[in-house]
Amino acid sequence: MTSQPTNSALQAAQPTQPAMAPNAQPPAENPLDKLRDIHLPEPIDSFPYAPGWWILLAILLIIVGYLIYRQIKYRRAIRLLVPAKNELEQLRALPEDLINGQAVAKLSALIKRICLLYFKPTMVAALSGSQWLEFLNAQTASIAEKNSKSNHPLFNDKALSLFSQAAYQKSVRIAQDDWFELLGASEQCIELIIKDAARKELSGNTDRQMNNPIARGNQ
Repeated sequence: MTSQPTNSALQAAQPTQPAMAPNAQPPAENPLDKLRDIHLPEPIDSFPYAPGWWILLAILLIIVGYLIYRQIKYRRAIRLLVPAKNELEQLRALPEDLINGQAVAKLSALIKRICLLYFKPTMVAALSGSQWLEFLNAQTASIAEKNSKSNHPLFNDKALSLFSQAAYQKSVRIAQDDWFELLGASEQCIELIIKDAARKELSGNTDRQMNNPIARGNQ
C-alpha cells in the first residue's frame, strides 16, 4: 500500500520565493498606465464670430441691397423708353413713299406726348413750329451740359423746316436721308428727357407728370 506524501514534503518540493532585500525599492510604475484616452480638439467653425466681422457683413449687405434697389427703381423709371422706341422703329420702317409730312407730324406728336409726361403741360401743350424746337433744344442742351456731354442743339434748321411743313403740308415728300437724321435726333431727345427724369426720381427731386400713358397716342 502506497503512502501519501505529507504536507511537509509538498512544501519542500515547492520553489521558495526569494526574500526581498531590506533596502530594495518597489518596482517603478509603468508611465503608460497614466495615459488617458485620446480626446480630439473641438472643431473650428469656418465662419468667424468676432463682432467686427458681423458688422462688416451687415454693412456690405446693406450696400448691395441699396444698389440693387436703385437699379430696379431706375429701370422702372425709364420703362417708357421701350414703347417710345417701338414707335420710333415703326416710323423708321415706313416705306419711302410714306415718308411725308404726315409721318413728321406723328414723330412730333410722339415727342410731345413724352414731354407732357415729364414737364408741366402749360410749358408744352401750346408750343409749335420754331418755339417747339427751341424748347426741345433748350431742354436737351441743359440735360447734356449737366451730365458733362456735348450740349450742341439736337434739332437744326432743317429739322425746323420739316416740323413746320408737317403742320400744313401732310402729303409733302421728305428725303429719306433727312428723315433718318430727324429720327436720330428725336430718339436722342426722348432718351435724354426720360433718363434725366429717372435720375431726378432717384434723387427725390422731380416734378414729373405721370397722369397719361404714352400709349394714348396710339389709340
